[in-house]
Formats: sequence, C-alpha cells, structure tokens
Amino acid sequence: MRKVWNLQYVLILASILVIGMPDVQAQTKLTPIQILAKMDKTISGYKDQVMKNTMTITNEKGEKRSYDFTVMQKGTKKRLVRFTSGEIKGMALLVLGKSKAFVYLPGFKKVRRVAAHAMTQSFAGSDFTNEDSTPRAWSEMCIPSLLKEDKDHWYINCKLKPDAGLHYSRLVMMVGKKTFFEDGVDYYGPDGKLIKKMRSSHPKDFHGVKINSVVVMTDVRTGHSTRLDIHDFKVNQGLPDSMFTVRQLKWGM
Repeated sequence: MRKVWNLQYVLILASILVIGMPDVQAQTKLTPIQILAKMDKTISGYKDQVMKNTMTITNEKGEKRSYDFTVMQKGTKKRLVRFTSGEIKGMALLVLGKSKAFVYLPGFKKVRRVAAHAMTQSFAGSDFTNEDSTPRAWSEMCIPSLLKEDKDHWYINCKLKPDAGLHYSRLVMMVGKKTFFEDGVDYYGPDGKLIKKMRSSHPKDFHGVKINSVVVMTDVRTGHSTRLDIHDFKVNQGLPDSMFTVRQLKWGM
C-alpha cells in the first residue's frame, strides 16, 4: 500500500508543479507591435544603406520597360533615389520625412517640391506611389492586431494612425517568423477595398546582410505590375547628411 500511496503522491505533486509553472511559450510570444518593431529593425535598423536596383514595369498589355536606380537612405527619415538609365536617367527624388519630398527633373534642370496631393501619384510610372517610396517605421505608424498565423508567417492587420501620412485605410502585413522580413503587404484604399499587393522573395546575402532580393507590386484592379530586382545592398557606409539636401539633389550626380 505504501508504494501505491507514494506513486499517487508523486502524480499529485507533478500535477501541482505543472499547473503552477509559468507557460514559457506564452512568455516568449510576441505581440503584434513587437513583431512590427522587429520587422522595422530588419528593414531599416542601420545607420544608412545603399541599394542598387532594376525596376521593370509591366502594363495591362504585357509590355515592359525597365529602369536602373540607386536608393540611398539614412535612418528612417531621409531617402534619396537616383535613376541611372532609360528616358528618366538623371531624375532624382529626395524624401525628408513622411510628407516632404522634392524631385529633380533633368529635362528642366530644376528641383520642385512634390505637392501633398501628388504623394499618392505613381512613382515614375510604376505601381508604387511617391508615398510608398518614403522611409518609415511601421511600428510607429500602425495600430496593429494579429489576424492569423501559420508555421511561417504572422498576418498583421495594420490600421494606420491619422498622422501616418498615407492614404490607405489599412494594410495587412505578412511577416516571416524566422527572418522578420516583410514578405508581403496587402493595401486597402480609403473605401476599404483591396487595391494592390506586394510580395517579396528570393532571400540573398549581400555583404553579410540577408534581404529579399525580389519585390513585386501588383495592382489587383488592372493587373499592372512592377518588379524590383535588388542587385547590391550595403549598410553603414557613412553617408553624410549633406547628401540629403535640396542642393545636393541637383548637383550630386
């Protein structure tokens, strides 16, 4: 009888310990805002970055045109885009914050301020808008909630804050669980309808930093699409603040 009692005692004690122990998985489970913050760090968590790309635009008829361009970014507030090929060679866009942008038009040899209403217009004829080209920290711009998750991704509903500076009503972000890459974004217009989708893929190591090297934005209403192929990516290059000025926009070719 004593052996039986000892066994019962062990089982009861074990059950008490299990019930009383904290759920380690629950403790380490990330909140939606923590997921976005980690994604932001993966995307822009560098002092600066330089990225060389080819943008290929495909219209509704399947016709294609391509441009090469370089993106230089410092932190999450300053970005400079310079086109280096095609009929828009020499054109450049300087973005300083959420809604302050300037464009250099080589044909006119002038720098012009991008009006607030023009931020929602197409960026160089692509499926990205001028405001899509602005650097940002999603964890600061969204009120996030978890829609669902699978073994590879979290799906985060991002309700944009009033001061986010974007014309979308909300976004749904697909964040990689292992990489915290921004593997996809669905964009919903002011009327709440889905207007376009972005998907990124083909992870590649550039100088010790791994990122998705292919980004495709598709307008679900027309089938028009834009593909970005990233050819080179460098971080912490010591880019000076003087590079991100209106004066440099015109003369820094």
